[in-house]
Amino acid sequence: MPLNGKLSGWIGRHKLRTVLVVPFVLQVFGAVGLVGYFSFRNGQLAVQELANKRMQEVEGRISQRLETYFEAPHQINQINQAALDLGQLDANNLQSMERHFWRQSQVFDLVSYIQFGGRNGEFIGLAINDDGSFTYQVTEGTGALQTYGINDQGNRKSLLETSPDFDPRNRPWYVTPAKARKPAWTEIYAWVNPPTLAITLGQPFYDSVDQFQGILATDLTIAQISEFLRTLKLGESSRLLIVERSGELVATSADEKPFLLQSGKPKRLAALDSQDALTQKTMQHLLEHFGRLNTIKETQQLMFKVSGEKFFLHVDPLQDEHGLDWLSVVVVPESNFMAQTHANTRTTLVLTFVVVAIAILVGTLRARWVVSPILRLNTAAQKLAAGDFEQQVDLKRSDELGELARSFNSMAMELQTAFEEQHVMLTSLAKNEQELAEYNRTLEQQVQQRTQELVQAEKMAALGQLTAGVAHEINTPLGAIRAAETNITAALEQTLLLLPTLLQTLSEPQLTAFLKLLEDAHHQRAILSSREERQLKRQLKNDLEALGIESPTPIASTLSKMGIKADLETFREIFAAPNCDRILEVAYDLSVIRNNASNINLAVERAAKIVFALKSYVRQDVAIQKVKASIPDTIETVLTLYHNQIKQGTEISKNYQPVPDIYCYPEELAQVWTNLIHNGLQAMDYKGSLGIEIFEDNQQIVIGITDSGSGIPPEIQEQIFKPFFTTKPMGEGSGLGLDIVRKILDKHEGRVDVESQPGHTKFSIYLPIVLDA
Repeated sequence: MPLNGKLSGWIGRHKLRTVLVVPFVLQVFGAVGLVGYFSFRNGQLAVQELANKRMQEVEGRISQRLETYFEAPHQINQINQAALDLGQLDANNLQSMERHFWRQSQVFDLVSYIQFGGRNGEFIGLAINDDGSFTYQVTEGTGALQTYGINDQGNRKSLLETSPDFDPRNRPWYVTPAKARKPAWTEIYAWVNPPTLAITLGQPFYDSVDQFQGILATDLTIAQISEFLRTLKLGESSRLLIVERSGELVATSADEKPFLLQSGKPKRLAALDSQDALTQKTMQHLLEHFGRLNTIKETQQLMFKVSGEKFFLHVDPLQDEHGLDWLSVVVVPESNFMAQTHANTRTTLVLTFVVVAIAILVGTLRARWVVSPILRLNTAAQKLAAGDFEQQVDLKRSDELGELARSFNSMAMELQTAFEEQHVMLTSLAKNEQELAEYNRTLEQQVQQRTQELVQAEKMAALGQLTAGVAHEINTPLGAIRAAETNITAALEQTLLLLPTLLQTLSEPQLTAFLKLLEDAHHQRAILSSREERQLKRQLKNDLEALGIESPTPIASTLSKMGIKADLETFREIFAAPNCDRILEVAYDLSVIRNNASNINLAVERAAKIVFALKSYVRQDVAIQKVKASIPDTIETVLTLYHNQIKQGTEISKNYQPVPDIYCYPEELAQVWTNLIHNGLQAMDYKGSLGIEIFEDNQQIVIGITDSGSGIPPEIQEQIFKPFFTTKPMGEGSGLGLDIVRKILDKHEGRVDVESQPGHTKFSIYLPIVLDA
């Protein structure tokens, strides 16, 4: 049996905790054992070789410590960028970052400041103070830096102080990475309170369309590096230094600070100006040997004398991809290693057992840290499969398992929301149908009551002509609702049978890809024509064949119906699964449920809008006294009722300038707009241009209604406002429409003018602006 097969068989027979711990311990044990063996064999090497090895070991610890130390700001910036990309944080709502920064400070205890500066000058920052307290610093559109206290839950307390004229865009931590267009360190700078040195890693943030939005940044204080160097015991006369290429101290193991205090403010200290004699001599020897520190490109091992005593000197460049460029300097007297050769053998065995014990402990803790959330997710998935949709997994982690838990919670909430929304939509539909039936009964009563009034006969005629259009407008959303309800019911019946079992069979990568597939299907739900769907299907089939997927045709067919156009590499885990067809079938059914729920919502809103407009037009309670109303609103009510006739072949243009609400009889004015709009549509046979303009002129509101019909002959323009005058064939018009318009405007102390020529007829209505009843 091949080695991979044996290893897979062993892993499959043991628990995950054992699989994580045993290989780790064996690796550590093997590594420590090999180190001990070679240490024993080489224990008699020359003192210089031992010294170099010891200094390299110290250099390694320094490099490792600094990598760990400087990795924290990069991790924080990366996590915050990912949160912005995923929409968990909002670059336009900086207050949303406060508790997020506070939670990060609980995990990353080495950093001293977490911040974000927007391109518009807005700023949010979390300061970790020396006494262990936290403060928020924000601008919030004021241009001043406001400092707030923070309680134990990470929420704001009272305002502590305000510093005027603060613009983050002028700060080095903003300017440096913005110019570099990538993560970059600032120069080391001084903090006044408390007096120390600090450095900041800034990272530009670009949105989904590659537009620069601001800088994410994290601060570190340099003092902790000196404290770490002092913990590396190399002897009384040894020195560990970190210097910049300029020769200025960054950190030192000597009993001095890497800066001077002048008038209470920190000032950088050059190594040549150090109060420590060995530090001075070391830097002096480096400059004499290399001329300039910038010429040191690789590890250097030197020896020099101070007052007759020999010292080993080890220099190693410290660099990273974000612009950090320091030198690590280790200085050890030769005498320190004379006794170490004899002690190495004794300590090797002790270290072996200690490291193995630590490896066992660390491996056990790591296994528990990884396995525990997986078990919790498994338990929650089983309950979800049993129909308990209220399952939530609370994992306060930012790694892949935390993301998986959040995705699981989101899926459970969306499933529950889908069922609840369906119930709400169906209830709303029943209510709207009931309102529509009640309206129909009311309308019938109104028609019976008002047919005896000759003046209202014209309104009834216009209303009758609107009936077909309104019925079509109502039937369209109702048909969409019925179709969506049928689709949801069918998809739910299929999904409820397959989803619980499917969730238990999905691996972690498959579940992540499954949730990503659902999200893409929802965001790419544009309706495709048959030709577009066939083109998409062919493209998807070619992409699947390029990925080496067997039987790509049925997969491409399902993906094209879902409208998936994204990079298919993301869903490789699903395509490679044995039950790929079932996974895609469930995903398609869930996308059908979600998209049809959205269709029901849009259809219900359209039906409600039509019902409201129709009720506003035909309601019985005509005002006895004038009421304050909006002229544009009364016109829009009529246009809503004429939507079906207008959309067939009429181009409508509106030019509404701001006008005040006036006291009027809004129902009667609606009759005016109905008559004029209806006449205009008939004059151009419902094909042409209809224009409506509203503006204020000389204490009057002027409404112009223009059509592109054949026009009104000049000889009859004076007669069109007379009762019973009409140019329509017998039985098609009462001749009262424009007479009613004139009488209603007389009642409002307004007037109507007409100007007409072939292809252009305009009625201008003038209403006085009455602001008091």
